[in-house]
Amino acid sequence: MPRFFYFRLFVCSVLILCLQSCATTQPKKAVLDYEKSDKDYLALKQTIENKLADSTTFDRILFTYPLTSFYQPTGDTEQAGKLLTENYMRAGNFDACLKTAEQILGANYTSLIGHYAAATCSGAKQDTENNRFHTWVLDSLIEAIWRTGNGQSENTPFVINSTTDLYAFIQLHDMVAVGQDLVYVQQIPVQRILIQMPESNRTTTWYFNVTPQFRRAVIDKLEW
Repeated sequence: MPRFFYFRLFVCSVLILCLQSCATTQPKKAVLDYEKSDKDYLALKQTIENKLADSTTFDRILFTYPLTSFYQPTGDTEQAGKLLTENYMRAGNFDACLKTAEQILGANYTSLIGHYAAATCSGAKQDTENNRFHTWVLDSLIEAIWRTGNGQSENTPFVINSTTDLYAFIQLHDMVAVGQDLVYVQQIPVQRILIQMPESNRTTTWYFNVTPQFRRAVIDKLEW
């Protein structure tokens, strides 16, 4: 073949390699200030662990966590952890339960499931201090969610950070979700959950503002 053909082939190969290199080395575009949010979240977490937190601390960590690089509402860490801790509780394997709870809280310190499992399994091991601590954090997080709204209407929904926490919140009130649908109120996504009280079989509806999850999905598309 002509020498010019090989030269063109060489040039094309170099261009392809350059484009591939640019695609792999180009920095990811950030929409949020993760450095600041991560720093704020970890500081709030430390305040709670030091037992110096007040209601404002819990309010702030609930709203800060979805802005961090740790936030993964579609990840399976919490849901898988929930199933594992339930199985460990039934089997009486409380050490494994606590280890899994720590993994959940390592990924998301605002996790209701994580603190519930840590409190329950610590109590089963007669670890009173750890049981009291995680019970306090769990109760404080639930109270913080109640401060976001009363959940009784589309205009006064609870703000919730994940689907796992939404159902955990319902279960921790000794209720069962029996139906759901999604509505938009002034462009805000609101999950409408039909819940049932097992003892009386009475039903009512609770409303949850699920903006954090929807916002994360949009941000994931914008960041590359």
